[in-house]
Amino acid sequence: MKNFKSKLFLVPFIFALSLTTASADEEEPVFWKDRQISQLEQLTPSLVESVQSMQTKINSVAISSISFGDTLPSNFRKVATGRLQQTLTSLKTLKVSVCESCSQIRTNISGSFLKISRGIADDKYRREVAKELNVKGFLDIAVFTSEGDQLSISLNAYEAKSGEIVFSKIVTGTPPKSGSYIHVFYGKMSVPITFSSSGSVITVDHQSRVIGGEKMVRLTDDWSFTGGGAMLSDDNSNLTNKYESSITGFLIDGTISYDVFNFGGNQVSFSLLAGLGMMTVTPFNSPPYFKSGFGLSVAEQLTLNYHYIAMLTTSEDAKATGASIISIGWKF
Repeated sequence: MKNFKSKLFLVPFIFALSLTTASADEEEPVFWKDRQISQLEQLTPSLVESVQSMQTKINSVAISSISFGDTLPSNFRKVATGRLQQTLTSLKTLKVSVCESCSQIRTNISGSFLKISRGIADDKYRREVAKELNVKGFLDIAVFTSEGDQLSISLNAYEAKSGEIVFSKIVTGTPPKSGSYIHVFYGKMSVPITFSSSGSVITVDHQSRVIGGEKMVRLTDDWSFTGGGAMLSDDNSNLTNKYESSITGFLIDGTISYDVFNFGGNQVSFSLLAGLGMMTVTPFNSPPYFKSGFGLSVAEQLTLNYHYIAMLTTSEDAKATGASIISIGWKF
């Protein structure tokens, strides 16, 4: 019966591991695959609000240029250009159009010279194009990234007649959380063990080192799945009363975690977790367990964790209902 229970509790873990492997082989969702597109979607409401506030200075503009930072890939530039043009030209409170001729290359022969120009080259051309498009000014948009892969959009609107800048604004996004990562950790496990010694019942807080690693795959912005394992080794040099057998073996589990809140974007986050696993420790007859706890992540790399495992069955000779683990880790 115990073997059957052990196998039963291994089923969720095996299934969870298969999900992790599958997610690595299959194409990831665009949201996690492209961090710039994710931020662009996040920035859209702020961008719309900023452009709408422009109407106090100017009531109609044409998008004259959309430029991008050197680090932004070409596939993102195409998506961002279409997204920005579609979003801004759909506004009802402010007339926004696209100046196609502003991005075209023009040639003009003057005497024996061939003059090549692109964009709005002079005041005369600016006024002529504004009159043709029936707008009062033009809007230049610049999309770029700063340190930490943070996306920013700069808006500059200027009048057609004078060329004077009448509106300037920069909106910035927050880099999305990592879609997946490897987490390695080191800590200590404390497990109260009750056993008989010389006719007396003794309970000791047995200590073991915990060294492990796990793979995390994000399911949504706040929910993620983690599967992995850890190795246990005795660390009881400071105990007066000790359990006669060493508590060495492995922890294998799968958990679901939820990010409760974040500080400073994603620089500091606090999460809760719960899951199932198995402790392959001979003195305890390799019991399955429930796992719960919380974790604190700093800069999406350094982690501080507290986990409690509630063992469902243990040996009659060495009874243990649960164990607590405190660890520090690093995400790659």
